[in-house]
Amino acid sequence: MLQPTKVGRIAAIGLFIAGGLSIGACAGEVTAPGAASREATSMFVPSDAAKALIGVADGVYTVSFDPKNGVSMPLGPNRISIPGDAVCNLASSYGAAYWDSPCTPETRRITLVVTIKNASSVHPSMDFAPAMRFNPLKDVQLFMYAPKVSKNDAKNWLMLYCPDRGACVDESLKDAQLSTNIDHSEKMLFRRVKHFSGYTVAERSADGSILDGM
Repeated sequence: MLQPTKVGRIAAIGLFIAGGLSIGACAGEVTAPGAASREATSMFVPSDAAKALIGVADGVYTVSFDPKNGVSMPLGPNRISIPGDAVCNLASSYGAAYWDSPCTPETRRITLVVTIKNASSVHPSMDFAPAMRFNPLKDVQLFMYAPKVSKNDAKNWLMLYCPDRGACVDESLKDAQLSTNIDHSEKMLFRRVKHFSGYTVAERSADGSILDGM
């Protein structure tokens, strides 16, 4: 079960964990055409209570799981779904050059630390530690609730990867498997992830600019 650590609310103390994300809205210009999010049906739909963020607020949480069995972990109205034997050995190579490289699975129990920021805003973000990558033959999915998404606006809603340094990245520009799916009726964004650390909900406006919660 997801448990808050003694660290408490990060909004008050500005905590950073490995692969941490900075606070504050920012806008940036894109240098390549953005990949459109794809209309799809989400396999995970949060309850009304979860949508109200009951029990989960901005903060630092931990969960311990057996990577051999995997985990489907609710994070308020969000969820991370990791199949069994999906986590690569934590000592294996990590970085963009290795996202599609085969690996041996991690067998030791993992304590996952999740930092949630801007949970009640239109740009929620989650950061995960320790840094890890996933077996490219396994499908790890991240679901994020975005209550402001609408077919009627001109925005392209995305889930960006946010490294520990530099700007957040639309990974689908280089890997179509990482495109963002959007379920407008349930207000859910979801996509495959090939690694952890941080992800945020962002929007690309008609002029090409990106606004996120970072």
